[in-house]
Amino acid sequence: MKTPREKYVHDTYYHQMVDMMVGMIHECKFTPSELREAATLASIIYEEQQVTPKLLYKELPDELDSAFKIFDKWARQPYK
Repeated sequence: MKTPREKYVHDTYYHQMVDMMVGMIHECKFTPSELREAATLASIIYEEQQVTPKLLYKELPDELDSAFKIFDKWARQPYK
């Protein structure tokens, strides 16, 4: 498993995210504690949105399975 520093060096998206966060600290928009809290909350919200309907039923009725697939496709679209 890579360390955060190794990810920063080798992963472009991770690098950009860290640079953005450092910039926000420099601009006094957020404190380091607020950024940690926000990252934790983002993780919690993401997990809450990961509804697994198959845990609710042994086998989903076809109509319900289709509805969940449509909702999942809609929910994963980028916010505009």
